[in-house]
Amino acid sequence: MQGYCIFGGYLIASCMDLIIAADDAKFLPAHLQLFTAPWDLGVRKAKQILYENRFIHAAEALELGLVCEVVPREELMESAMAQAQRIAKNDALTLRMLKNSINAAQDAMGYRNAVQATHSSYMMLEMAGSVRAKDADPEQRRLGGVALALEKEKNKGTS
Repeated sequence: MQGYCIFGGYLIASCMDLIIAADDAKFLPAHLQLFTAPWDLGVRKAKQILYENRFIHAAEALELGLVCEVVPREELMESAMAQAQRIAKNDALTLRMLKNSINAAQDAMGYRNAVQATHSSYMMLEMAGSVRAKDADPEQRRLGGVALALEKEKNKGTS
């Protein structure tokens, strides 16, 4: 991951088994379609970050376990390929069994139920028209949380 990882980007990242982040990556978790923040960040940190509506910079993402590794942006592809090559040396069946076992443990902790419940809540918001129209001007379409987090991020450099 590199640069801003907002909503759709965060949704995709949260589905990945492993994440290598560039040192400029900034993650913005949200309570939308796929709500994985308690698993990605831990319950209390998820609450803190979501209540504050702020970005998680790459170094903090590493500390929280959201990402596995942080590298300079220019080394991102090389690092990802090196990790892929290390993993590819292992037995495919063993890797599959490990993935299934880890995912089953995550589901036993309520992951699947929580994700489905949050998605249902999001769909109710969509149906109720709480999420801005898809054909609106991009600035008008942006959910308030993104605009606020971006404003905080911009002001961070000037304070």
